[in-house]
Amino acid sequence: MRLFLYGFLVLAAYLPSATAVGRQVSSSDLLQRYMQARTHFLAEQEVQRTGSRIPYRAPATLYLEGDTVRAWLEGLEYQRLLSSLPDKLPLFTVTNWRKIPFQAKDTHAKAFSGTKWAFTGSSSLSPVDTMKTADLRSRFESVFGAPTLTLSDRQRPEELQREDIIQFEYWFLLNDSVRVAILDVNGPWDRGIVLAADQRVRSHLPVIKRDFLEHMLADAERAPFADYYYNVDLQAWYLTGYDGASFFDERIDRPDLNDRRYPVPRTVEPEPTPSANEPN
Repeated sequence: MRLFLYGFLVLAAYLPSATAVGRQVSSSDLLQRYMQARTHFLAEQEVQRTGSRIPYRAPATLYLEGDTVRAWLEGLEYQRLLSSLPDKLPLFTVTNWRKIPFQAKDTHAKAFSGTKWAFTGSSSLSPVDTMKTADLRSRFESVFGAPTLTLSDRQRPEELQREDIIQFEYWFLLNDSVRVAILDVNGPWDRGIVLAADQRVRSHLPVIKRDFLEHMLADAERAPFADYYYNVDLQAWYLTGYDGASFFDERIDRPDLNDRRYPVPRTVEPEPTPSANEPN
């Protein structure tokens, strides 16, 4: 309020008499002159505060396309940073592999059961992740032979938790020491498999999946197989497999798991090719 009154008094001092100019001052002229007087007043205050000096700002660096000195200095800094980095870790490569057969499972059971696992599931669009599990099982049979474990190797499968119901497991040793397991988790009607490896090689799981599993299956043919599978939701047993011509799933009575480890694959004999001398 005090500032407003001061400005108004300054404005009144500058205003000429309405009689002297022969006309009455309008409200718009009064407002404009007040604003000019206030501007002068604030300017005088700022001059008194700063001593008529303009505050300085820090210098700004201008970068030009032809600034070769800057590029040279940045190159030196880049080389310095590179020299301070530790040596690159050796890349993981699969040099050899060995499947653990059913007959040797007891020898490796303690080591595999005590392994702390890292897992990778169906998280890509590779054939291993998108192919039906039954199809993968058939190709595993062709490349690796029979699984290390099947459901019939578990005692009283009906009493297992859902996550422990598996159709098959393959155990491997990569590079003579890295334990790897391949298994299904949702039975023959799902897609993909689960790849598990010692968690010490967790960061190398994508390499193991690509250079071992996908490489081995790249040109794999299907082979006949047959497995038992127990559906927890339906509490029903199934015979599932591939007979050389088509995949099959049959609901069956509870099998005698003491009779054999897994059912003998049934096969379809290919039709004979007609001889050139035989009539069509």
